[in-house]
Amino acid sequence: MKINLLMILMLLSSLGFTQQSQISKQTAALNKEIFKIIKKQSLFSSQMNWNEIENENKVLPFQNNDSINQQIIFDFYTQKLRAVGDKHSFFISTQKINELNQTPAAEAPQGEYLGDGIGWIKVPRCLTFDDAKDLEFANTIRYIIEKIDQENTIEGWIVDLRHNTGGNMWPMLAGLNALIDDGIAGYFVKGKSKTAWQNNNGKISGKSQVISSYKIKNNKVKIAVLIDGRTGSSGEMTAVSFLGLPNVKSFGQTSAGYITANQTHQLSNGAQLLLASTYVMDRTGKSYKDEIVPDVVVADLSNTKDDEVVKAAKKWILE
Repeated sequence: MKINLLMILMLLSSLGFTQQSQISKQTAALNKEIFKIIKKQSLFSSQMNWNEIENENKVLPFQNNDSINQQIIFDFYTQKLRAVGDKHSFFISTQKINELNQTPAAEAPQGEYLGDGIGWIKVPRCLTFDDAKDLEFANTIRYIIEKIDQENTIEGWIVDLRHNTGGNMWPMLAGLNALIDDGIAGYFVKGKSKTAWQNNNGKISGKSQVISSYKIKNNKVKIAVLIDGRTGSSGEMTAVSFLGLPNVKSFGQTSAGYITANQTHQLSNGAQLLLASTYVMDRTGKSYKDEIVPDVVVADLSNTKDDEVVKAAKKWILE
Protein backbone atom coordinates (compact mmCIF):
# COMPACT_ATOMS: atom_id res chain seq x y z
CA MET A 1 0.00 0.00 0.00
CA LYS A 2 2.82 2.35 0.91
CA ILE A 3 4.60 1.49 -2.34
CA ASN A 4 1.48 2.23 -4.37
CA LEU A 5 1.03 5.58 -2.64
CA LEU A 6 4.67 6.45 -3.27
CA MET A 7 4.29 5.53 -6.94
CA ILE A 8 1.18 7.70 -7.25
CA LEU A 9 2.97 10.69 -5.70
CA MET A 10 5.94 10.19 -8.03
CA LEU A 11 3.60 9.96 -11.00
CA LEU A 12 1.78 13.16 -10.04
CA SER A 13 5.09 14.94 -9.58
CA SER A 14 6.26 13.68 -12.95
CA LEU A 15 3.07 14.84 -14.62
CA GLY A 16 3.44 18.29 -13.07
CA PHE A 17 7.01 18.55 -14.33
CA THR A 18 6.03 17.38 -17.81
CA GLN A 19 3.18 19.87 -17.89
CA GLN A 20 5.49 22.76 -17.01
CA SER A 21 8.17 21.62 -19.44
CA GLN A 22 5.72 21.52 -22.35
CA ILE A 23 4.11 24.95 -21.94
CA SER A 24 4.35 27.40 -24.82
CA LYS A 25 7.10 29.97 -25.10
CA GLN A 26 4.51 32.71 -24.63
CA THR A 27 3.31 31.32 -21.31
CA ALA A 28 6.85 30.69 -20.10
CA ALA A 29 7.96 34.20 -21.05
CA LEU A 30 4.92 35.81 -19.43
CA ASN A 31 5.42 33.88 -16.21
CA LYS A 32 9.10 34.73 -16.03
CA GLU A 33 8.72 38.43 -16.74
CA ILE A 34 5.93 38.92 -14.18
CA PHE A 35 8.04 37.19 -11.54
CA LYS A 36 10.94 39.55 -12.27
CA ILE A 37 8.80 42.70 -12.40
CA ILE A 38 7.07 42.06 -9.09
CA LYS A 39 10.26 40.99 -7.33
CA LYS A 40 12.09 44.12 -8.46
CA GLN A 41 9.36 46.78 -8.53
CA SER A 42 6.64 45.89 -6.03
CA LEU A 43 6.28 48.10 -2.98
CA PHE A 44 5.66 44.86 -1.05
CA SER A 45 8.52 42.80 -2.54
CA SER A 46 10.50 42.54 0.70
CA GLN A 47 7.49 41.03 2.46
CA MET A 48 7.09 38.22 -0.08
CA ASN A 49 8.65 34.75 0.31
CA TRP A 50 10.32 34.44 -3.08
CA ASN A 51 11.70 30.93 -2.54
CA GLU A 52 8.21 29.70 -1.73
CA ILE A 53 6.74 31.56 -4.70
CA GLU A 54 9.33 30.08 -7.04
CA ASN A 55 8.65 26.54 -5.80
CA GLU A 56 4.86 26.91 -6.05
CA ASN A 57 5.26 28.42 -9.49
CA LYS A 58 6.90 25.23 -10.75
CA VAL A 59 3.75 23.17 -10.18
CA LEU A 60 1.11 25.57 -11.48
CA PRO A 61 -1.53 23.56 -13.41
CA PHE A 62 -0.81 24.98 -16.85
CA GLN A 63 -2.75 23.72 -19.86
CA ASN A 64 -2.30 23.70 -23.60
CA ASN A 65 -3.99 27.10 -23.89
CA ASP A 66 -2.22 30.44 -23.50
CA SER A 67 -5.38 32.32 -22.52
CA ILE A 68 -6.12 29.90 -19.70
CA ASN A 69 -2.48 29.94 -18.63
CA GLN A 70 -2.50 33.74 -18.56
CA GLN A 71 -5.37 33.70 -16.09
CA ILE A 72 -3.62 31.07 -13.96
CA ILE A 73 -0.53 33.28 -13.79
CA PHE A 74 -2.54 36.44 -13.07
CA ASP A 75 -4.49 34.71 -10.30
CA PHE A 76 -1.34 33.23 -8.76
CA TYR A 77 0.53 36.52 -8.46
CA THR A 78 -2.56 38.49 -7.45
CA GLN A 79 -3.10 36.06 -4.58
CA LYS A 80 0.52 36.42 -3.47
CA LEU A 81 0.31 40.23 -3.55
CA ARG A 82 -2.96 40.30 -1.62
CA ALA A 83 -1.47 38.00 1.03
CA VAL A 84 1.14 40.63 1.96
CA GLY A 85 -1.27 43.54 2.03
CA ASP A 86 -1.23 44.79 -1.56
CA LYS A 87 -4.89 45.30 -2.37
CA HIS A 88 -4.33 47.66 -5.27
CA SER A 89 -2.18 45.97 -7.94
CA PHE A 90 -4.02 44.27 -10.77
CA PHE A 91 -3.66 42.75 -14.23
CA ILE A 92 -5.66 43.76 -17.27
CA SER A 93 -5.89 41.62 -20.40
CA THR A 94 -5.67 42.87 -23.98
CA GLN A 95 -9.31 41.91 -24.41
CA LYS A 96 -10.36 44.13 -21.51
CA ILE A 97 -8.21 46.99 -22.77
CA ASN A 98 -9.89 46.77 -26.17
CA GLU A 99 -13.33 46.66 -24.55
CA LEU A 100 -12.59 49.80 -22.54
CA ASN A 101 -11.31 51.64 -25.60
CA GLN A 102 -14.43 50.78 -27.59
CA THR A 103 -16.91 51.54 -24.81
CA PRO A 104 -18.09 55.12 -24.28
CA ALA A 105 -17.31 56.52 -20.84
CA ALA A 106 -20.05 55.66 -18.38
CA GLU A 107 -19.65 58.97 -16.59
CA ALA A 108 -18.50 62.43 -17.54
CA PRO A 109 -17.41 65.35 -15.36
CA GLN A 110 -20.21 67.71 -14.44
CA GLY A 111 -20.64 70.91 -12.52
CA GLU A 112 -22.75 73.97 -11.91
CA TYR A 113 -23.10 77.16 -9.95
CA LEU A 114 -24.76 76.38 -6.61
CA GLY A 115 -25.51 79.96 -5.68
CA ASP A 116 -23.97 81.99 -2.84
CA GLY A 117 -20.77 82.35 -4.84
CA ILE A 118 -20.02 78.63 -4.89
CA GLY A 119 -18.98 76.55 -7.88
CA TRP A 120 -19.36 72.76 -7.79
CA ILE A 121 -17.37 70.37 -9.99
CA LYS A 122 -17.99 66.62 -9.88
CA VAL A 123 -15.13 64.43 -11.15
CA PRO A 124 -15.91 60.72 -11.71
CA ARG A 125 -13.42 57.96 -12.44
CA CYS A 126 -11.40 58.17 -15.65
CA LEU A 127 -10.90 54.58 -16.81
CA THR A 128 -9.52 54.82 -20.33
CA PHE A 129 -6.54 53.67 -22.36
CA ASP A 130 -7.18 56.18 -25.12
CA ASP A 131 -5.36 59.53 -25.51
CA ALA A 132 -8.31 61.21 -27.21
CA LYS A 133 -10.66 60.23 -24.36
CA ASP A 134 -8.13 61.46 -21.78
CA LEU A 135 -7.92 64.78 -23.61
CA GLU A 136 -11.70 65.10 -23.75
CA PHE A 137 -12.04 64.26 -20.05
CA ALA A 138 -9.51 66.89 -18.96
CA ASN A 139 -10.94 69.55 -21.27
CA THR A 140 -14.49 68.86 -20.08
CA ILE A 141 -13.42 69.66 -16.52
CA ARG A 142 -11.72 72.85 -17.72
CA TYR A 143 -14.68 74.02 -19.78
CA ILE A 144 -17.11 73.48 -16.89
CA ILE A 145 -14.86 75.43 -14.53
CA GLU A 146 -14.39 78.22 -17.05
CA LYS A 147 -18.13 78.58 -17.69
CA ILE A 148 -18.97 78.75 -13.97
CA ASP A 149 -16.10 81.14 -13.27
CA GLN A 150 -16.86 83.48 -16.16
CA GLU A 151 -20.59 83.72 -15.48
CA ASN A 152 -20.41 84.23 -11.71
CA THR A 153 -18.45 85.85 -8.90
CA ILE A 154 -17.00 82.83 -7.13
CA GLU A 155 -16.23 82.82 -3.41
CA GLY A 156 -15.25 79.16 -3.26
CA TRP A 157 -15.19 75.82 -5.07
CA ILE A 158 -16.38 72.34 -4.17
CA VAL A 159 -14.36 69.56 -5.84
CA ASP A 160 -16.53 66.47 -5.46
CA LEU A 161 -14.53 63.23 -5.70
CA ARG A 162 -17.08 61.01 -4.00
CA HIS A 163 -17.62 57.67 -5.77
CA ASN A 164 -14.51 58.36 -7.89
CA THR A 165 -13.02 54.87 -7.96
CA GLY A 166 -9.94 55.86 -9.92
CA GLY A 167 -8.46 54.98 -13.29
CA ASN A 168 -6.06 57.48 -14.81
CA MET A 169 -5.35 60.36 -12.44
CA TRP A 170 -3.51 62.56 -14.92
CA PRO A 171 -6.54 63.83 -16.89
CA MET A 172 -8.27 64.55 -13.57
CA LEU A 173 -5.31 66.57 -12.32
CA ALA A 174 -4.89 68.33 -15.65
CA GLY A 175 -8.50 69.48 -15.68
CA LEU A 176 -8.60 70.54 -12.03
CA ASN A 177 -5.32 72.40 -12.42
CA ALA A 178 -7.50 75.35 -13.50
CA LEU A 179 -8.24 75.90 -9.78
CA ILE A 180 -4.67 76.04 -8.39
CA ASP A 181 -1.14 77.24 -9.08
CA ASP A 182 1.22 75.06 -11.09
CA GLY A 183 3.93 73.09 -9.34
CA ILE A 184 4.55 70.05 -7.18
CA ALA A 185 1.27 68.34 -6.29
CA GLY A 186 2.76 65.47 -4.30
CA TYR A 187 5.48 62.84 -4.12
CA PHE A 188 5.90 59.19 -5.00
CA VAL A 189 7.87 57.46 -2.25
CA LYS A 190 9.63 54.10 -2.09
CA GLY A 191 12.17 53.45 0.62
CA LYS A 192 14.45 56.48 0.79
CA SER A 193 13.58 57.59 -2.74
CA LYS A 194 11.13 60.48 -3.19
CA THR A 195 10.02 61.71 -6.61
CA ALA A 196 7.91 64.83 -7.04
CA TRP A 197 4.91 64.74 -9.34
CA GLN A 198 4.07 67.91 -11.18
CA ASN A 199 0.74 69.48 -12.05
CA ASN A 200 1.23 72.01 -14.81
CA ASN A 201 -1.14 74.17 -16.82
CA GLY A 202 -2.40 72.91 -20.17
CA LYS A 203 -0.65 69.53 -19.85
CA ILE A 204 -1.58 65.93 -19.15
CA SER A 205 1.53 64.45 -17.57
CA GLY A 206 3.32 62.04 -19.88
CA LYS A 207 1.36 63.04 -22.98
CA SER A 208 2.17 65.45 -25.77
CA GLN A 209 -1.35 66.78 -26.34
CA VAL A 210 -2.18 70.15 -24.86
CA ILE A 211 -5.50 71.03 -23.25
CA SER A 212 -7.28 74.25 -22.33
CA SER A 213 -5.04 76.48 -20.23
CA TYR A 214 -7.83 78.41 -18.52
CA LYS A 215 -7.15 79.48 -14.92
CA ILE A 216 -9.85 80.77 -12.58
CA LYS A 217 -9.96 84.49 -11.84
CA ASN A 218 -9.12 84.01 -8.16
CA ASN A 219 -7.33 80.85 -7.07
CA LYS A 220 -6.97 82.02 -3.48
CA VAL A 221 -10.63 81.33 -2.64
CA LYS A 222 -11.47 78.33 -0.49
CA ILE A 223 -11.64 74.87 -2.05
CA ALA A 224 -13.57 72.06 -0.35
CA VAL A 225 -12.57 68.55 -1.47
CA LEU A 226 -15.22 65.89 -0.94
CA ILE A 227 -14.35 62.20 -0.51
CA ASP A 228 -16.10 59.04 0.68
CA GLY A 229 -15.59 55.30 1.07
CA ARG A 230 -15.77 54.86 -2.70
CA THR A 231 -13.10 57.44 -3.43
CA GLY A 232 -10.25 55.13 -4.32
CA SER A 233 -6.99 54.75 -6.19
CA SER A 234 -6.54 57.70 -8.58
CA GLY A 235 -9.56 59.35 -6.99
CA GLU A 236 -7.58 59.41 -3.76
CA MET A 237 -4.46 60.60 -5.54
CA THR A 238 -6.45 63.47 -7.05
CA ALA A 239 -7.60 64.43 -3.56
CA VAL A 240 -3.99 64.33 -2.33
CA SER A 241 -3.01 66.78 -5.08
CA PHE A 242 -5.05 69.44 -3.24
CA LEU A 243 -4.16 68.52 0.33
CA GLY A 244 -1.67 70.75 2.09
CA LEU A 245 -2.79 73.92 0.32
CA PRO A 246 -3.71 76.66 2.84
CA ASN A 247 -7.10 77.29 1.20
CA VAL A 248 -8.18 73.61 1.07
CA LYS A 249 -10.20 71.51 3.52
CA SER A 250 -11.59 67.99 3.00
CA PHE A 251 -15.08 66.78 3.89
CA GLY A 252 -17.01 63.51 3.88
CA GLN A 253 -15.95 60.03 4.94
CA THR A 254 -12.69 58.07 5.06
CA SER A 255 -11.54 57.05 1.58
CA ALA A 256 -11.25 53.51 0.22
CA GLY A 257 -7.56 53.03 1.02
CA TYR A 258 -6.17 52.21 -2.46
CA ILE A 259 -3.74 55.06 -2.32
CA THR A 260 -0.52 53.40 -3.52
CA ALA A 261 0.68 54.58 -6.92
CA ASN A 262 0.39 51.87 -9.57
CA GLN A 263 3.09 51.75 -12.23
CA THR A 264 1.98 50.38 -15.60
CA HIS A 265 4.08 47.52 -17.01
CA GLN A 266 3.38 46.46 -20.59
CA LEU A 267 3.65 42.68 -20.78
CA SER A 268 4.98 40.61 -23.66
CA ASN A 269 1.53 39.27 -24.63
CA GLY A 270 -0.05 42.73 -24.79
CA ALA A 271 -1.64 42.65 -21.33
CA GLN A 272 -0.67 45.07 -18.57
CA LEU A 273 0.35 44.79 -14.95
CA LEU A 274 -0.55 47.85 -12.89
CA LEU A 275 1.74 47.31 -9.93
CA ALA A 276 1.69 49.18 -6.62
CA SER A 277 5.23 50.52 -6.59
CA THR A 278 5.15 53.55 -4.29
CA TYR A 279 3.09 55.20 -1.62
CA VAL A 280 2.43 58.95 -1.70
CA MET A 281 3.02 62.16 0.18
CA ASP A 282 1.18 65.42 -0.27
CA ARG A 283 2.96 68.65 -1.12
CA THR A 284 3.82 69.23 2.58
CA GLY A 285 5.46 65.82 2.99
CA LYS A 286 2.60 64.18 4.87
CA SER A 287 2.45 60.44 4.06
CA TYR A 288 -0.66 58.54 2.99
CA LYS A 289 -0.03 54.79 3.16
CA ASP A 290 -3.60 53.72 3.80
CA GLU A 291 -6.72 55.84 3.49
CA ILE A 292 -7.44 59.57 3.68
CA VAL A 293 -9.37 60.73 6.72
CA PRO A 294 -11.17 63.99 5.88
CA ASP A 295 -10.71 67.12 7.97
CA VAL A 296 -14.45 67.23 8.59
CA VAL A 297 -16.28 63.90 8.85
CA VAL A 298 -19.91 64.05 7.72
CA ALA A 299 -21.94 60.84 7.92
CA ASP A 300 -24.35 61.56 5.05
CA LEU A 301 -23.83 59.01 2.23
CA SER A 302 -26.34 60.53 -0.22
CA ASN A 303 -23.69 61.69 -2.70
CA THR A 304 -25.80 64.54 -4.08
CA LYS A 305 -25.05 68.19 -4.74
CA ASP A 306 -27.28 69.35 -1.87
CA ASP A 307 -26.66 66.74 0.86
CA GLU A 308 -25.16 67.31 4.29
CA VAL A 309 -21.57 66.94 3.06
CA VAL A 310 -22.06 69.71 0.50
CA LYS A 311 -23.86 71.83 3.09
CA ALA A 312 -20.93 71.47 5.50
CA ALA A 313 -18.51 72.46 2.75
CA LYS A 314 -20.64 75.48 1.80
CA LYS A 315 -20.83 76.59 5.41
CA TRP A 316 -17.04 76.52 5.69
CA ILE A 317 -16.57 78.40 2.42
CA LEU A 318 -18.98 81.15 3.50
CA GLU A 319 -17.50 81.62 7.00
